[in-house]
Amino acid sequence: MSGDQASRAVGELAGKYKWGLSPNEVMDIIEAEIRSKYDPKIQAEKDPNAQDAVRKEMKDNIAQMRASYIRFNGQKTGWDVSLIDREFGHRNQESMLVIWEKDQRRFLFFWNEKLYKQFIAYNADKFKGFDFETFSSAMQQRYGKAQMSFAKKQTDDEMALDYYEWPPSGDFILRAYDQSGFYGNFCLGLLQKSVNPQVEKERAHNSPPRVRHTNVRVVDSITQGDSSADANADVVDEVVNKRSVPSVEQRRIQERVNREYQQNQQKK
Repeated sequence: MSGDQASRAVGELAGKYKWGLSPNEVMDIIEAEIRSKYDPKIQAEKDPNAQDAVRKEMKDNIAQMRASYIRFNGQKTGWDVSLIDREFGHRNQESMLVIWEKDQRRFLFFWNEKLYKQFIAYNADKFKGFDFETFSSAMQQRYGKAQMSFAKKQTDDEMALDYYEWPPSGDFILRAYDQSGFYGNFCLGLLQKSVNPQVEKERAHNSPPRVRHTNVRVVDSITQGDSSADANADVVDEVVNKRSVPSVEQRRIQERVNREYQQNQQKK
């Protein structure tokens, strides 16, 4: 990213949430924003009962935000199989706060009670008609050129696209993820460059293995099918409402992924 593009990415995506903030500090920032949004509505109401109704709505929103905070201590949660299931680990001093914003959800991740990652999931309707290539191209026009990152598929030794990653900017790393196969979302992640590797290292040691619906798994199931006798083998069919055979578009993307991977390997 150029300097201007890097500043734009951080400014637009990071918001007021600085690395190292505690969960309580972040929640206080969000509560202040909620109150500032509702104060004019309360003052505009002349009827005391109407004012009380607006105050109740404001307090409910604040309570909902604070109640979304969760520590991943090994208990079962509603996030263990979700679009963020590979973004955290249990028993690793990790926690998370969820914010509902216009056209998106923002997940704020903490390690040792300090903010180190943001994950933004855009509503499907916001990019209706887009495939991931179109979305990632639009993001690159806005934030500069990104590189493909690959991971090995589970059914064979071929590589598949895992995410796009932009060059680091200060202590920020930006990534784009395709979660449209299972969850209908395109996502962006902001990670603290100086902290994320340590979180991953500690997680590998402290967090028990879990099955995660990674992007590689999605590509694997769609393009190759699943030969196992698992009762969930057709889950992709049910979600995308089609059989697990590659469409022309899927084959085109996979061919491009393989081609760029080979090119990257030759440069090393």
